[in-house]
Amino acid sequence: MIGMLHNRKNPSLVSRAYLYSAIAKLEGAELFYFTPGEVNLKNKTINGLYYHQGKWLNKRFPFPDVVINSVSFSLSWQKQIENALKKTIPFTSYPVGSKNFVYEKLKKSSELKKHVIPYQLLNKKEDLISFLNTHSEVIVKPTRSHHGNNVVKIAKVGKRYLLTKDRETKELSEKELGDLVFTTDFKQLVQKYISSKLPTGEPFDFRIHLQKNRKGIWTVTYIVPRIGNKKAVITNLSQGSQMIKYDVFMDLYFGPKSNELQNKINDFASSFGDLFDSLYPYKFDELGVDVGLDENHNIWIYEVNWRPGHVFIEVFTGFNTVNYAIFLATQKLLSERKNK
Repeated sequence: MIGMLHNRKNPSLVSRAYLYSAIAKLEGAELFYFTPGEVNLKNKTINGLYYHQGKWLNKRFPFPDVVINSVSFSLSWQKQIENALKKTIPFTSYPVGSKNFVYEKLKKSSELKKHVIPYQLLNKKEDLISFLNTHSEVIVKPTRSHHGNNVVKIAKVGKRYLLTKDRETKELSEKELGDLVFTTDFKQLVQKYISSKLPTGEPFDFRIHLQKNRKGIWTVTYIVPRIGNKKAVITNLSQGSQMIKYDVFMDLYFGPKSNELQNKINDFASSFGDLFDSLYPYKFDELGVDVGLDENHNIWIYEVNWRPGHVFIEVFTGFNTVNYAIFLATQKLLSERKNK
């Protein structure tokens, strides 16, 4: 029995709810949908919803064998319910942490640390200026953000600074730069700018989507190149970037080196999941790794995301999500039998 935990009371408003329910049936499992408010910890029951003949119907369920947790909760009582369930039921997903937390984790891996872009947390204006004296082009971004929001590029030119945000560039003095960057109310970090650009000048990166399958083994769901606007700082889809087929992109822009570079990226993608898992006290089910290639074709990690899904591949990724949940439930059952 699979439980899908969400914050919305109406599963009809959650596209993945019906999808996961349909896939679960195809895979020989049952799934019900629930919210924290429907959990009775004392009786170990949940008032959930299951999909039957075109409708979501109410039913009281025992605690599930595994939980697909699709969202983060902000209210303390919701977190308390979630944490109580985690004590006895395996959950599929766990957060990776803030950007700087992830970078620090990556630096502890002998294999992955070479892919970490030099960075520093920003606590004061002097931190930014000092970093710019070492790296003349940098990226400043929040330690927690989505869709590339509030990301700026800064280039040092003599004693002046060029700041680019939302495709617009301003020339600033050192004081103006410091005042502008430190007007935010969120934590930021500065990172060396990696020139991952096409010969035509557009920035590009690769989104590597990793998932575990029914055997609990990491698989590469897809690798997709994303091409941004020449004036853009990043290549996030929400910022107007375009996607292109992986092999077509490599052949088009890397010609004779295409196969060699594809093998290099594929090897990185295939090994990343296990290496990343080893850095945390819990195991992940799904990761989105954004990487760039510099002019020497070195791979650099921009970000690691723990809920990287795109609507256009929900059906494809849904099978792995449900099958990994079945794997966790099976492992739990085998462990319980062993301990009897």
